[in-house]
Amino acid sequence: MSASSISTNVGPLDVQSIVSQLVAADSQPLNQSRQKQSNYQSELSTLGQVSSALSSLQTAASTLSTGAFLQQFKATSSDTTVATTTSSSGGVAGTYVLNVSQLAKPRQLVFDQDSTGAAITDQNATLAGAPSALTFKIGSTSSTVNLGSNASLSSIASSINAAGIGVTASVVQYNNNYSLVLNSTQSGPDNAFTITSGGTDSGSTSGNTLAGLQQSSNAASESANAQNALLSVNGVNVSSSSNTVSNVINGVSIGLNKVGQTTVTMAQDSSGITSSLQTFINAYNQVITSTQSAVQSRTSVGSAPTNTEISSDLVGLQQQLATMLSTPVPGVDPSTSYAYLAQVGITQKADGTLTLDSNAFNTALTNNPSAVSNLFGNVQNNGVGNVFNTTINNLLGPTGFIASDKTNLNSLISTEQDRQSQLQSALDTEQANLLTQYSQLNSELSQMQQSSNSLANLL
Repeated sequence: MSASSISTNVGPLDVQSIVSQLVAADSQPLNQSRQKQSNYQSELSTLGQVSSALSSLQTAASTLSTGAFLQQFKATSSDTTVATTTSSSGGVAGTYVLNVSQLAKPRQLVFDQDSTGAAITDQNATLAGAPSALTFKIGSTSSTVNLGSNASLSSIASSINAAGIGVTASVVQYNNNYSLVLNSTQSGPDNAFTITSGGTDSGSTSGNTLAGLQQSSNAASESANAQNALLSVNGVNVSSSSNTVSNVINGVSIGLNKVGQTTVTMAQDSSGITSSLQTFINAYNQVITSTQSAVQSRTSVGSAPTNTEISSDLVGLQQQLATMLSTPVPGVDPSTSYAYLAQVGITQKADGTLTLDSNAFNTALTNNPSAVSNLFGNVQNNGVGNVFNTTINNLLGPTGFIASDKTNLNSLISTEQDRQSQLQSALDTEQANLLTQYSQLNSELSQMQQSSNSLANLL
């Protein structure tokens, strides 16, 4: 008789409860296997975190090994109302005197009269004599702007702006009168526009016409010819079409604000250098704290069984990093130069993490910059940055402990999954058999009870 054909509800026994308790009692091996799998997956997660932290440390160490981080310079201007500075890479220390005699300007033309010489009181009124198109030329490039019919001051400005040809237009109101203002989008004579069709261009600020518009004497005075910025840097004359000059001092972009004199000083950027160092220190500390936390959680009282090989590898990693810190750069005499990070202000605390004394580092860098550079990276590739980079590359490689442990853990997880499948199958079979047995017993007990009741009634 199959289990499905037997009712577990008829009789004095709670068959479902009994069977569930019996199966639960036999489920301990399955539960243990699931816990093992969970532990192994936790180990995999830990390895992933450590691997990520090591990658960040390798990147930071690689930056230090080139020595380029020590070549960070910052430019300052003694008078920012005359010129401001923005630093980039490639600078060298130095002092530069800037004399600004002229700022760069775009060409500007102002039109404030219609074809009759009258002021324009309605920016949307149709302009008499306006052509259907305008042509502008910048350098060797000519561009046409279509105006259509019934052109007005407002529509002309919109058409020019929509064309995107290196000329911008705006409508300005003053004392209830309107003016059309044209500007080159970039400063300097090379970027100035010329009116070649739909108007006349005098090449100056006055005597110009455009789309039936003229210039009053006021409009002419408000117009401007394009001009380059003129300045000298330590006595060397410079001309620039832009007020942003980036090709006169290596590693510095200069923003010209007004005519005058200022001194630009290029000095080593100590804050940028220490920031690069701090990035390395933070990455190192992240590796230490993540491995320490993982090891402590695996050795704490009451913790679940774990892969002790992983914990051993993590402890070994901490020891390997500490050894690199305590090993001097080969060929360097610590009594005459810098062979350890501790000599330049990077020391190890009691918990294994690193800390930076920026004052001590800046002093070391000032006293012997070449020795500091050699400490982090050199042609022999045995500087601290070189060693960290190479070592971590091996740790993260196919022969490193992380790859090996991941392979081992994935194999253990697969083994437990197979075991769980077998155990679950056995439990399912056991449950089916127990349901059949106890259902039959329940049925027999029920029949016995009925017979007993019938006998009692006869007596």
